[in-house]
Amino acid sequence: MPEASDQLSKVNPKATMQSSIASILRSQEANGAFVASRDFAEYRYCWLRDSSFIAYALDRAGEQDASARYHGWVNHALDGIGGLIDRAIEWHREGKPLHPDHMPPARFALDGSSVDDDWPNFQIDGYGTWLWALGQHLLSTGQEAVPEEFRASVERVGRYLDAFALTPCFDVWEESGSALHTSTLACVYGGLTAAARLLDDKDLLARAESVQSRVRESAIRLGRYVKSTESDDVDASVLWLSTPFDVVEADDSHFAETVRTIEERLGFEGGLRRYPTDVYFGSGAWTVLTASLGWHYLVVGDPGAAELCRGWVAAHFDDQGRLGEQFGGERRDPAHYREWLERWGHPAKDLTWSHAMYVVLCSGLDGLDTSAKREVTWSDDGQGERWADSRRATPPKAS
Repeated sequence: MPEASDQLSKVNPKATMQSSIASILRSQEANGAFVASRDFAEYRYCWLRDSSFIAYALDRAGEQDASARYHGWVNHALDGIGGLIDRAIEWHREGKPLHPDHMPPARFALDGSSVDDDWPNFQIDGYGTWLWALGQHLLSTGQEAVPEEFRASVERVGRYLDAFALTPCFDVWEESGSALHTSTLACVYGGLTAAARLLDDKDLLARAESVQSRVRESAIRLGRYVKSTESDDVDASVLWLSTPFDVVEADDSHFAETVRTIEERLGFEGGLRRYPTDVYFGSGAWTVLTASLGWHYLVVGDPGAAELCRGWVAAHFDDQGRLGEQFGGERRDPAHYREWLERWGHPAKDLTWSHAMYVVLCSGLDGLDTSAKREVTWSDDGQGERWADSRRATPPKAS
């Protein structure tokens, strides 16, 4: 758990949350795409993973129009690679060998076109996260069914996840392309369940349940969830198993042990690192992951711990309102920090995804929405209280 810091009294979380919302909106192109980071050359693209979390944060902050523009951009981008996705599914079903270059991309140019380079593009987590985020967006705007203009994309991505759900690919950190990754499976489950609901497709739901079973069974051997089929290490992104993707309950004993292990092995200067052997820019504490831990604390009913996570993030805004990707790597592992500094220059000083996860955490703490709790009371204009889980159910309608 993050530790208290004297720095926290010097920041105003509510003000920094509004600053983050403004920063996210500035990072959105007119066509709806979100640039991952404008100040870091390697990140001047739009990733489905990052951007889908970003759109979700905007929905929670009441910026549904901006979120809608992003989902429209994805719909257009997917239309442009529809043939690629369909061919990959067909080849997979026919048992033909598939190279990562044959797979849909993880990142796109800001105009929605594919990027032709050697980036490890075969990352199915982004496609699952997009379906989940689209489902959340539609719920937040009172739409229970998928709009007709999105149906083809939802069906196509649903088929893609169905086909490749249990196929080794690169993980959320764009590494280890020969393993099944627990956090990737969480994203896939979230996407499949969203598509199954939107399309009323029992086959997609059955596939989601098979993914869920695979994940749960994987924890039996060590009594906790591991990084991947090739690594028994912990990985902070495994926090997403419970929040937001609901693969396991937050009080699942194996998940509780996983969280304890993450806190013990990955805590650094009050924040969370990615995984124990990480060397990227010295492996400092990541804003996205520290905020994710705070989100988990909210779900399990520990707002004090969540507040410490928010305070840690708030203390790392710079005087220009920027919020970086990670902090402290130059102190924790100077040699590897210098290695990456020489390769790519200074790490991202302003990461849009960092702002987004901070907004998600702040919105839960400040009551902008109710999704931080498993069960919440809805007040329906004096017509009675309703119970709902706003991460899985539609808001109640008037009687």
